[in-house]
Amino acid sequence: MTVRRNTTNRLTLYRNCGTCGKPIVTTADSPWVRMIESTEDGKRRQLTRYYCSTECFQASYRHIGWYDGKAAERRKEKDRNRPPRTEWRRRYYAEHSEEIRTRRKERYWKDVDGASKDGEFYRKKRKLLREAASEN
Repeated sequence: MTVRRNTTNRLTLYRNCGTCGKPIVTTADSPWVRMIESTEDGKRRQLTRYYCSTECFQASYRHIGWYDGKAAERRKEKDRNRPPRTEWRRRYYAEHSEEIRTRRKERYWKDVDGASKDGEFYRKKRKLLREAASEN
């Protein structure tokens, strides 16, 4: 895993923006950097492009047809069309009920005091939730 370190003597380079061509000053921790595929010279390779702003960074996706500003809408539509998990859960618990029961029993007998305290806590929590629901 890489770690960004706060160093004062970071190498500063002068580059051109990948979208508008404006000269910019960059460092190794520049926020608007993207690897793109290039087919220059008939070879497929990755190029590092630097951008001067968020607008240019987003516009760089428009050039290759990835970004059209509707990602949030597509995500909401995808979530709306996702089937509910209730049927899957019902089937899972029907198939694995015996395993779940044995795990619960093992956990209970491993720490009886802790399990009883957990049960007491959740009983109080359910009671408070019922009271709060009846008030509304």
